[in-house]
Amino acid sequence: MSQIISPADVDFEAYMAETEPQAKVLAAEAWRDELARAVEHGEQVTGAKLPWAKTHDLLRFRPGEVTLWQGINGHGKSELLGQACIGFACQDERVCIASFEMKPQSTLKRMLRQTAMNSRPSVQAVDRLIDWSRDRLWLYDQQGTVKPAMLYAVARYCADRLKVRHLVIDSLMKCVRCEDDYNGQKDFVDMLCTLARDLGMHIHLVHHAKKGENEDAVPGKFSAKGSGAIVDQVDQMLTVWRNKKKERIAEVELRNGGELSDETLKLPDTMLICDKNRHGEWEGRISLWRHADSLQFTSDQRRQPIDMIGALA
Repeated sequence: MSQIISPADVDFEAYMAETEPQAKVLAAEAWRDELARAVEHGEQVTGAKLPWAKTHDLLRFRPGEVTLWQGINGHGKSELLGQACIGFACQDERVCIASFEMKPQSTLKRMLRQTAMNSRPSVQAVDRLIDWSRDRLWLYDQQGTVKPAMLYAVARYCADRLKVRHLVIDSLMKCVRCEDDYNGQKDFVDMLCTLARDLGMHIHLVHHAKKGENEDAVPGKFSAKGSGAIVDQVDQMLTVWRNKKKERIAEVELRNGGELSDETLKLPDTMLICDKNRHGEWEGRISLWRHADSLQFTSDQRRQPIDMIGALA
């Protein structure tokens, strides 16, 4: 089966039809075993992990939930999420990326550098990525705007036919175009939350943050463009913030002395910030450093890229 999903190749009509609602009224007896396990074993952190070990006890991505990934344009949210998707797929969690801002080839080129760990991957690295991606990674091929009904169908098709566990939608503005269409945004995110719950998948929704007067200020949960209902409805909210102040300091130091000070090296290149975690206790900030050649985000200032396929597969 092709790894590219396109409206020209798949008949989505059957998946556009509303399905019968699942039975929601159940006796308390239905949760007996689950409740007993929770009491016996305690609350355990479950769900797909991010590539960095220091995040494993803090953030997870569980079936039936929606995570909002926000950031200012150019701060690396799609790049970081792409690396996370490689990590999810390495945990046998199938992934489909629906980017309406980048062609599948562009998405794969970025992933190729992330898996090859350098800026000039070989043909062998291409084969390694494509062979590894079989039955792990799919891409939905449509650029520009998309109607919510089509996305509804794509999500159901991915869950039913491909057994996808993670669906990436990049971005909200391509699904509900007007920033002041608050009702449209609320209804769209509500649809995603219902789909995630009913299909047992995790949906990752990329969204733009307001730039504000100063990019040095870290966006918060009230910085998301559009309706406040977007943040209210999702299960997790993550912000990707690029430390441009550090970049300016580094540029001056390199120009004046030829090397970076220890103080500057210790500053993170990027912050991954959790401002909402409905089903977990942790909220806070994770420091990351970017390895430019591989387009990978790393866990410390040594910037040692991870063999995503070899180390995690």
